[in-house]
Amino acid sequence: MEIVLYQPEIAGNVGAIIRLSANSGISLNLIKPFGFELQENKIRRAGLDYHDLSNTKTYESWDEFKELNNKKSICCLSSKGSKSFWDTDLNYYDFLLFGPESIGLPVEIISNHETITIPMKENSRSINLANSVGIVVFESLRQASVN
Repeated sequence: MEIVLYQPEIAGNVGAIIRLSANSGISLNLIKPFGFELQENKIRRAGLDYHDLSNTKTYESWDEFKELNNKKSICCLSSKGSKSFWDTDLNYYDFLLFGPESIGLPVEIISNHETITIPMKENSRSINLANSVGIVVFESLRQASVN
């Protein structure tokens, strides 16, 4: 299982997720365009010295990502999902896909893949992207250790 960030907007979130990737051993895929420069200091600060320890790939577009990974399974994470991630075998999927911080994944992507959610208190809009990825990555690792 690998993490995919679709058009992330906040450098600090990506830096934190790079650090998470390095510490968990889970590969990270980044799909452009970004809302920041990839070399931005905020990424370096949040990721500390973990950039070289993370297996991170960058794609120029959603189309390029799909073309290079067309035989692999994708599960979307969205506040619009109807099934809880607690009830999902996260390791069944090749990729867990997260959307941009401000708007989430586009309907045309969600409608073509299973979409799950992290349960939240009623009337809550969303959980921070880096926190969401951390929650799901470590649940995936927990599931793998149990199985």
